[in-house]
Amino acid sequence: MEKYVINLDLHGGDFAPNSVLEGASITLSKYPAIHFKLHSTKELKEQFSNKFSKIFHKSDWVESNNIISPDMKPSEALKKDYRKSSMSNAISDLKNNDNEITISAGNTGAMMAYATVYLRTIENISRPAIASLFPSKNHPVCFLDLGANSDCTAENLLDFAIMGSTYYQVLYPDIKCKVALLNIGSEEIKGNNLIQQTHDLLKNENRINYQGFVEANEITNTANHVIVTDGFSGNIALKTAEGVSKFITDSLKKSLTSSVYSKALSFLLKNKFQDFKNSIDPRNFNGGIFIGVNGIVIKSHGNADGHAFANAIEFGLKCLKSNLLNKIKSNVSS
Repeated sequence: MEKYVINLDLHGGDFAPNSVLEGASITLSKYPAIHFKLHSTKELKEQFSNKFSKIFHKSDWVESNNIISPDMKPSEALKKDYRKSSMSNAISDLKNNDNEITISAGNTGAMMAYATVYLRTIENISRPAIASLFPSKNHPVCFLDLGANSDCTAENLLDFAIMGSTYYQVLYPDIKCKVALLNIGSEEIKGNNLIQQTHDLLKNENRINYQGFVEANEITNTANHVIVTDGFSGNIALKTAEGVSKFITDSLKKSLTSSVYSKALSFLLKNKFQDFKNSIDPRNFNGGIFIGVNGIVIKSHGNADGHAFANAIEFGLKCLKSNLLNKIKSNVSS
């Protein structure tokens, strides 16, 4: 069996390093042949090596000089003092290592800066994007960009559409992928200049199956498989969807525990309620890929717990095993 190596930045996220190491433990129980590289400071190793002894035994330790804070600017992260941080080491390790991936729940801007500087962008791609899967009524929906690029050109969005379509076809090879552009209406005349320029480019691009515009209220009930937007709009849509999902599950839980009768009904419907909760739980869709750089870099949500982080690791493994990177390179160069 081919050896796959997972680089983990132990210092990213609200609940790190516990969430990262718990996620690694869950993954290791399912895939005992994988190997980890743990990137962190000497102090953390001394503090957690006993608690997570099984993971530390199956891992290489890469000592870091410091860590990247959540509010650090990318320009600061790129300075010499932070070139040996846990995040920097985890991403730079991907250079010339085709069987490795890197996962962090840390500072998104710093991650993108390191990925772009160390790994470079794929030929013919000017800007990478963050792509992730959304739950929907019909099938998972790939959404990009989710925050890497607040300002985009029409050519950037065309690149995102081509990469997103390739990404979806690799993950779901039996589906003929449909691509749509996020807009404030479905009519041809709707949208600002950027949307109209992008629409014209996508209509004439034979590498994708372009379907036209899609509105935000259709994201969870669309026939499309890939939705393209700029990073500013995409990040707002992502966090709105996550907030609505939490509101629904919390409200339903409150209603089902408000009286003796509702508690009895809750008990009878326990399995159905759990199925529903799982179907919209953001933790089950954790993990956004930095699509467009020469390596598999996965961004975990900052508030991910161990369960969510394990899903991000498994998602990264799927991207690696499916040879996603080379297939994207082939498609954007054709």
